[in-house]
Amino acid sequence: MPFHFAILGLGNIARKFAEDIALIPEATLVAVGSRSLERAQAFAADFGAEHAAGSYEATFDGPRVDAVYIASPHITHKELTLLCLERGIPVICEKPMGLNLAEVEAMVTIAREQKVYLMEALWTRFLPSTLKLKEMIDAGIIGDIQSIRSDFGFRANDLHLALQHPPLGAGAERRAGAIAPASAPKRNRILDPNLGGGALLDIGIYPQFLSQFLLGEPEEIHATARLSPRGVDLDTQVTCRHAGGKLSHNYSTVLGRTKTEALIIGSEASLHWHPRWHEPSSFSLLRGKNDPPENFYFDYEGANGYRYEAEAVMADVQAGRTENEHWSLDDSLALHRTLTAVREQIGVRYPRESLRDS
Repeated sequence: MPFHFAILGLGNIARKFAEDIALIPEATLVAVGSRSLERAQAFAADFGAEHAAGSYEATFDGPRVDAVYIASPHITHKELTLLCLERGIPVICEKPMGLNLAEVEAMVTIAREQKVYLMEALWTRFLPSTLKLKEMIDAGIIGDIQSIRSDFGFRANDLHLALQHPPLGAGAERRAGAIAPASAPKRNRILDPNLGGGALLDIGIYPQFLSQFLLGEPEEIHATARLSPRGVDLDTQVTCRHAGGKLSHNYSTVLGRTKTEALIIGSEASLHWHPRWHEPSSFSLLRGKNDPPENFYFDYEGANGYRYEAEAVMADVQAGRTENEHWSLDDSLALHRTLTAVREQIGVRYPRESLRDS
C-alpha cells in the first residue's frame, strides 16, 4: 500500500523534501497546506499532490494522510504539530522542533499521551555518511573520542540592514505583542526575532547535534554570541564539557561563509567530515602524519538527503512505532535543553516567549 505524505508549510525545504519523496517508490505526496491557496495549488501542481489547501486545517479534508512533514517557520512548529497529533496523524517536524525546551516538552508529552508518532527532522542523523561514520567510531577505529569541532556559517541576505538598523526602545521587542515599527526595513526570516530567527536555532543546531550525538548531553556549557540590534544571535560559539572532561566546540554564524566541516579527534585517529558535513557529503580517516588519508565517498542517487529521514519515518509508522530509535524524543529533549540553556546565556529571547514556561 502506498505511504501518503502531506506537507504543511511550502518553502524551500518543503520542495527538497517533496523532490526526495518522489525518489521513494512506496511514497507519494497526496496533500499540501499553506495559508495561501494559490501557493498550495502551485506546489501541488509541481509535485503531483492530489489535494491543495489554503489553510493548514483544511489539509486533512482530502485523501488519507499517513504522516505529515511540517516545514513552516520555527514559531509555528508547536501549533502545527499539535494540530496533527490531536488528529492522530504521525508527524516529522522540521528542526528545531520548538522554539525552546518548554515547547518541545509540551509536544513530546502530547505525542506520548496520545501514542502518536513524532520525530524531529534531524536529517543528518540518517545520511549514509553519518551511519558509516558512527559505525567506524563504535568499532573503535579512531579509539576514544577526545574532542569535536564543527561549524556552520553563511552570510545572510540583508545582513547590512540588521547591523545598521537601530534597536527599538529599551526592552520593546521583549514585551508581549511588540513588533518592529512600520519604518523598520523588511528582513529575512533568519534575522527576524518575530519568526524565531538567529544562527543558533537555524544552523547552530547542527554542530550541537553532532557533539551530543557522539559525546552525550553536556555537563557544562559556555556560550558567547554577537547579537543584532533586534536581539537575534548572528555569531555564536558554544563550548561544552561532556562526560570524562571531553570538549566540543560548536560554531555558527550568519555573518559570513565558513567551511562547514567537522573534525572528530580520537585517541588513535581522527575523522575529517568534509564540507558541507551536515548534508550529503564524504569524510576522511586521518591516522599518522605520514599516512595518507583514507577517504569514504557515498552514492546519494540524486537525492537531496531528505529521503533517508522520510524512509525512516515510513518504516517506523508501518511497524507501529511511536518514536525512532536513532533519533528519539529523549534525544530531542536533551538537545533542546542545551539550546535553551545556550540562549539563556547569550540573552536571546523572542517576543511573547518565556524560555521556561510553555
